[in-house]
Amino acid sequence: MSLLDVRGLGVAVPAPGAAGRDWRTLVDGVDLAIGAGESLGLVGESGSGKSMTARALLGLTPPGARITGDVVFDGRSVTGMSGRELRALRARRIAMVFQDPRAHINPVRSVGDFLTEAMVLELGRTPADAEARAVRLLADVGIPDGARRLRQYPHELSGGLLQRVMIASVLAVEPDLILADEPTTALDVTTQSEVMAILDELRRERGTAMLLITHDLALAAATCDRLAVMYAGRIVETQTSTALTATPRHPYTSGLMLSRPSIDIVVHRLPVIPGRPVAAYESGDGCAFEPRCAHAEAPCRERRPDVQELSGARVACVRAGELTLQGDA
Repeated sequence: MSLLDVRGLGVAVPAPGAAGRDWRTLVDGVDLAIGAGESLGLVGESGSGKSMTARALLGLTPPGARITGDVVFDGRSVTGMSGRELRALRARRIAMVFQDPRAHINPVRSVGDFLTEAMVLELGRTPADAEARAVRLLADVGIPDGARRLRQYPHELSGGLLQRVMIASVLAVEPDLILADEPTTALDVTTQSEVMAILDELRRERGTAMLLITHDLALAAATCDRLAVMYAGRIVETQTSTALTATPRHPYTSGLMLSRPSIDIVVHRLPVIPGRPVAAYESGDGCAFEPRCAHAEAPCRERRPDVQELSGARVACVRAGELTLQGDA
C-alpha cells in the first residue's frame, strides 16, 4: 500500500471575470503514488501544473477552486478532511519546502521562533529542548554557529542559508512526506547542489518519502527513485529514473532529454521542442502535445491518449508502443 495515492486529481479555477460561469482547468486527472521512504520527481515546464498539484495535496488551492478526484494519505482521504484535520496533517505528517523561503517565513520573527514553534506546540517539547534541537538541525543542514543564527532575522540571511533554515523547519516536525516545490530555484548552481544533497541525505537517513517538484530533469533524475513527467496538467510518463533517462517512452520526455546540453557532445545548436507549452485549459480534445510533436498522426488529434503500461513504464501516448525515441544527448 502506498503512503500517498493520488487518484484522478483535478483542479479548476474560475476564469477571470467569468463570475463562476466558466472554469479553467489547471490540473487534469493526475494519478500518482509514493511509497514510504520513496522519492518521486514531478518534472515539467513552467505552467504545467506541478506546483498546483503539490498544493492540492495539502488543500492549499486558491479560494473558489473546484477539486475533483481523491488524495489518499496513509489510508485516509485528504480531500474529505475538515479544516482542523488539514491543519493537523500539515503540522505533523506532511511538510512542504517552498521555492521562495522569504515569502513563507515571517520577516518580523527570529529564525529561532520559526524553528521552535512547531516543536513546542506540536511535539510537546520544552522551549529549551526545542532550541537545542534547532541548533542540531541547523548543523545537519550545513549551518554552523546555530545559537547565533537562532537570534537572527530572515533579512540577515542569504537565500541559500534561508532555504536551509526552511529545510530544517521541515525536518523539525519529523514528517512522513516532504513536498519540495522547486526548492533550489532562487539559488546559484553550487548552492543548489549543496541544498539538494542535504535534503536527499537527511531524507534517506530518516526514511522520509519525498515529492520533488522541479523543471530540472537532470536534478530530479539524480535525486529521485522515480520520475513523473507532466505536460498541460496531465502526467504523460512515469518510470524509474534510470529507465526514463535511458529509454524515454513519450515524445515530450525525449524532447526534454535531447534539449539538455552535454559536456560529452559538441553541437552548434541544441535541439528544441517547437512551439510553446500550453496549460490544461488551452488543450483540445486530443493529445495536448500533438501540435509540438514530430510523431503526431490523425488519432493524436482526435482523442486524449489513454495511459499504457509498457515494460514498467506508464505512458499517455497512442504511439508509445511503436516509437523508438532517443534519451539523453
